[in-house]
Amino acid sequence: MIFCTIRKSKQLSHRLCTIHLVQIPGHSAIYGNELADQKAKEEAKKIFEGKITASNLITANDARILASEIAKKSWQTKWNEEKTGRHTYEHIPVVGTKILWPKDRHTGISYCRILLNDTMLNKDSYRTGTCESPVCECGLEEETVIHLFLNCNKYSHIRSDLFNTVGDVCSKLKRNFTIGDKVQLLLAPSNEYNMKKTILN
Repeated sequence: MIFCTIRKSKQLSHRLCTIHLVQIPGHSAIYGNELADQKAKEEAKKIFEGKITASNLITANDARILASEIAKKSWQTKWNEEKTGRHTYEHIPVVGTKILWPKDRHTGISYCRILLNDTMLNKDSYRTGTCESPVCECGLEEETVIHLFLNCNKYSHIRSDLFNTVGDVCSKLKRNFTIGDKVQLLLAPSNEYNMKKTILN
């Protein structure tokens, strides 16, 4: 491998190409990766010392699945410990959760903004300095996503239709849901709800 690299280096050098070798710390400061690396070294040492026997029955697909699980656990640990994105974490705490996105692009953009806590509602606009007041036009309270869905009298005429639809989904799931559960189901249903199957049926 080294001789092959030297040969390639000389070939590129003749073509006036400059080569720089740099070290990239792949596991640096990433807790999950460092932990996985440590465990791998511990297992390799045990195999080398004859304390355990390495399995030769693992297939390429088994290795892929195992690597995927390790990566997912690593990302989950990092997501749990992250300091930013906590609003999104409230809705999507599990890495790999599949979200059903609206087919309409404009609706999808609004939905994404809700999950990222970066809407054009007065509360967020006031925070970013693009609105004079965080209070909703209805005058009841600050205009937030929860206010919009649950309390704003500007949308009372369509709210009943919205929650009737959510109620139908809840009845298909055969579970008792609180108002908070219904809002969560509306904003970011988790994998456990099996929403796609429920809606299609």
